[in-house]
Amino acid sequence: MPLATLHLLSLTKSTDPQSFLQQLKQSPNTQVIVASRPRHVVIHPTTLDKNPLATNQWDLLVLLLCSQTPNQDPIPPTLRHAVTNEYKLTTGVPSKLLSTYSSRDQTLKQNASEIPLTGSLDKVLREGSKETSQNLEVSPELLQFMTELSKTHTGPVTMLNLLHFQVPDGRKSYYQYGQAFIPVAGKRGGDAKLVGNVVPPGEGQLEDSRGHRGRPHQEWWNEISIVHYPSIHHFCDMLAGEDYQAINEKYRLSALRDTFLLCTTEFDVEGLGASKL
Repeated sequence: MPLATLHLLSLTKSTDPQSFLQQLKQSPNTQVIVASRPRHVVIHPTTLDKNPLATNQWDLLVLLLCSQTPNQDPIPPTLRHAVTNEYKLTTGVPSKLLSTYSSRDQTLKQNASEIPLTGSLDKVLREGSKETSQNLEVSPELLQFMTELSKTHTGPVTMLNLLHFQVPDGRKSYYQYGQAFIPVAGKRGGDAKLVGNVVPPGEGQLEDSRGHRGRPHQEWWNEISIVHYPSIHHFCDMLAGEDYQAINEKYRLSALRDTFLLCTTEFDVEGLGASKL
């Protein structure tokens, strides 16, 4: 199973994220799998690394594969001077997901403008929302973000999920949630593009953000997922749906001890035309 590194980066004020990304892509030993602009924290972690995860102003999210020797940094030294803060973890991603990722990603983005909403969000807009999105529900803050983002970006959004499971049955419950999620999200165009298990860096590798590489599993993230939605409206439409909240309450909430959910926009779809709203 190939190991990839997920990086959240804060850059110097004089560094343009897209320029940084273009230089990163020119590195012969680094493959950029995902590159996006962090936009909004939907769920704040309550136990694991809530500072810095939800308090730093992140400029760039990248998922990288590196063909160098294990102890090499996938971000070249020539770019390191532009990084002011970093959150990093290592994840094992199934080879099958990586081998088909590019074509699946392209298809999802090309089809985004053809996916209609279900109308679930309309009821929330009429009757009112929940106070917070911490339980993955529509909130006034999320609605405000949806409105603001839609002024400049009406295309696909990409959600980064960091997951920490309850012991002993959290992973099993989350698997059940994932199976139920497929049809519920699918009718809104939602798709989990990549899923990976978080692992410690190997011997001789650079440390990640867990601090000591032997940090116990129960004190660290267990899994990541990177999920596509045709637009922020489609994401909110899903959260507003009774079908989604049924599986959220049945499986997801009891499965997780902690989670971090970050909405991002991938650079290759910024400026893409509107989805069907």
